[in-house]
Amino acid sequence: MTPMSAMRRGALTLGIFALITAGSVALTRALTAERISEHREAYQHRQLQAVLPQAMADIPTAELLNGTFALPAPAALGHRGPATGWRISREEGQAIVLPVITRQGYSGEIDLLVGMQLEPDGQPRISGVRVTYHQETPGLGDRIEAQRSDWITRFNGLRLDDLPPDGWAVKKDGGQFDGFTGATITPRAVIQAVYGALQYAERLPPPAPEQEPAS
Repeated sequence: MTPMSAMRRGALTLGIFALITAGSVALTRALTAERISEHREAYQHRQLQAVLPQAMADIPTAELLNGTFALPAPAALGHRGPATGWRISREEGQAIVLPVITRQGYSGEIDLLVGMQLEPDGQPRISGVRVTYHQETPGLGDRIEAQRSDWITRFNGLRLDDLPPDGWAVKKDGGQFDGFTGATITPRAVIQAVYGALQYAERLPPPAPEQEPAS
């Protein structure tokens, strides 16, 4: 075999190997993409259930998805682009869930879901808050996670007029909420984000009435 033939055979073998590898990667991605999507949807559903009023915690995924709506002025909740909220209306009452982003954490962005039940007078009352993403210091700032402590549940049942404006702060700043030893910045950011979500929900216009189909 001449050197040129050997080079051609080597190049052909390498090309076939590359095609097989690329095909395997594409096939694996195709087979796992649906499963990954299902896991993400299941995780989101669990998080949404955790912040909904207890009477609505068994809401099916399809009903949640049907309740999505585009947030007006999403920048007020920390979003840099369009964002989606959830609105649920059942016999048990009405509830909304708002995704909120604060970039005032110690290590950057903190993402939250804030669930609220609408009272008969239209005022929102917090039914639950969960942190869905953060990079805060383990052992200090990560106490905002429900799995780490019950601190995040201190918001449950509150509405805007339950506290004066300066009460929505850590005790170190004259507010009503406990801070974390050595990590004041993290709870301060979460408290302000939740307070902002309540203010946003108070201004949120009601859903447009459904129009009957034309006959």
